[in-house]
Amino acid sequence: MLQQHRIDGLLHYMAEMDLEQMVIRNPVLIRYFLGYQPRGNDRATILYVSKNNGVKLIVNELTVFPKDLGLELVLHGDQDDVCALIAQHTLHDKPLGFDGEYPAKWLLPLRRHNAASDYVLADRALNLQRAHKDENEMELLREASRMNDRVMQKARTLFRDGVTEREVSRQLSALFKEEGADSPGWAIVAFGENAAHVHHTPGDRQLRAGDAILIDMGAPRGGYHSDMTRTFFWKSVTDHQREVYELVKKANLAAEAAFKPGLLCSQADLIARDLITAGGYGPYFLHRLGHYIGVDLHDPGDIAWYNHDPIEATMAFSCEPGIYLEGQFGVRIEDLVIVTETGCEILNSDNKELEILGL
Repeated sequence: MLQQHRIDGLLHYMAEMDLEQMVIRNPVLIRYFLGYQPRGNDRATILYVSKNNGVKLIVNELTVFPKDLGLELVLHGDQDDVCALIAQHTLHDKPLGFDGEYPAKWLLPLRRHNAASDYVLADRALNLQRAHKDENEMELLREASRMNDRVMQKARTLFRDGVTEREVSRQLSALFKEEGADSPGWAIVAFGENAAHVHHTPGDRQLRAGDAILIDMGAPRGGYHSDMTRTFFWKSVTDHQREVYELVKKANLAAEAAFKPGLLCSQADLIARDLITAGGYGPYFLHRLGHYIGVDLHDPGDIAWYNHDPIEATMAFSCEPGIYLEGQFGVRIEDLVIVTETGCEILNSDNKELEILGL
């Protein structure tokens, strides 16, 4: 059924762009706005959105979908010119927006049919709408993060001398299904020097005493994603490892304490980055502070020094400062948060104090 409140939000952000109409092809977005993803996406399934011209689903007659989606259906056959059909329903004297995944084969021919006065990339309107979560979305994100917490608790029992990153990663993937994930989970598991690689691929590196253990993992539940990172140490920890860990934890906690409506994404990033820089490790914080999350693991939008959009209530994103020392070890601590009217709700409750496993 059409999610009218999401359409209304999209129309609000379209108006900010002086955009009266747009077409959407990305299947993730189709599902987001319809609450259902029609089967048969090799054929044209396109959502048309306009405040004054209505909301319409342009869909192939062979596609499987419920007939009570709550909007006008425009059917086409394999023999039809899809772009000519789209042009029959657009406002030819107005610009037409489209999502960034919209295929050229259904965009360029629209010009020949004079479908609009101009053609505009409208991802900003889509991304700002997706950044704000409704009550149902927030509860699904909470459930997904509670599941991630449960798996992380079990993760602590999987380590032993000689176990490989790949073995632990596979076990974690299976644990997500046991805990109610939509599909087997994913898990970055990195030991020792491999933890200095931000997006390490688990391999045959065996666990040894003194290693850092970095676990970044998640899975979708109810169509919404979880994402969390914790760093442990196996059997012992050096003063250097402890210093880096405590600095990353300090940055994580400081940023989460500062999140609130009105704070710019760039300011949030710099709260964590400036602490790490003051501690002497600025060049080793190699990525943004966070990313938006929802129906995609990485919803569009960054909590980063280069994004000057304000943080607003109901936005959901990660907070994941890290320090990565090539050839030595790395530390990252990540939670998901939902912004409230006065601060933020931290979705992960798993311990963030330094832990030495295997004792």
